Amino acid sequence: MGLIDDPAIREKTKRTSATLFKGVSNEVGFEHWKRFDKGLARDLSLFFTGVMYSREVISQKQRELCAVASLTVLHRPKELGIHIQAALNVGATRQEVAEVIFQQATYGGMPVVVDALEVYGKVLTERGEPFPGEEAK
Repeated sequence: MGLIDDPAIREKTKRTSATLFKGVSNEVGFEHWKRFDKGLARDLSLFFTGVMYSREVISQKQRELCAVASLTVLHRPKELGIHIQAALNVGATRQEVAEVIFQQATYGGMPVVVDALEVYGKVLTERGEPFPGEEAK
């Protein structure tokens, strides 16, 4: 049985996608992929969201903070914004996301950190949330 035929994977895909990507535009995700190849987009979504992102070895929060770190160092701003949203959606605090980004200066240098903070600022603005350093103490 392939992924497409597995009702449990289809359900996990829907549930995980709804949790992670609530409020995220589809500029680089499934809806965008479908415009190029509907079948492949479905298969990719089932694999990434229904299999990889839904594994329970680490928490969704840990998984998304790893994604934020990786995408910061790789300088992938579109995907970074989506995974910052997802990290916040699954319980990462604004401070934790900022800390993960700042830590990447060690691995990718300050220019990628500056760019990632710009992406993060846009996400916070879109969500109507304060910047971590501007919160009342």
